[in-house]
Amino acid sequence: MPRLLLALLLTPLVLQLPYLVPPYGTFTGWWFRLELVIAYTAMFLFGAPLVWLFVRKRWVAWWQSVLGGVVVASFFLILWFATSSWEHFLLNGLNLTLYAWATAAAGGLIFWFIGLWRNPRFHGPSNSFKPNPLRGSAQFRR
Repeated sequence: MPRLLLALLLTPLVLQLPYLVPPYGTFTGWWFRLELVIAYTAMFLFGAPLVWLFVRKRWVAWWQSVLGGVVVASFFLILWFATSSWEHFLLNGLNLTLYAWATAAAGGLIFWFIGLWRNPRFHGPSNSFKPNPLRGSAQFRR
């Protein structure tokens, strides 16, 4: 569980690291960027419950994390466009949707690498079910 919490906290920060590269980086107040606020809000509103569901169902493959990130971005995009104006949707809807899906897919992959990749808690055989073949039948006695 600590790796999952660490992954939840680090994934939006790792997604913002390219903005520190000189063409983008100003090195002043980069953590106040709107994308970081949106990423943490989306992750804790929609991503944390989805992670809990995926772990409970043992859906821990990389493509499931990427798909989960895209689903989270889709929920947040629906909220974003429901509260924005129609002109904003027509002008920026496709660009914003593609950017959000690409960023969310990258975030899902980063989350998988930090929290689920080679995590012994989620991989390996499940020993919770041990069948007893002679249960309920007459046992042979000598």
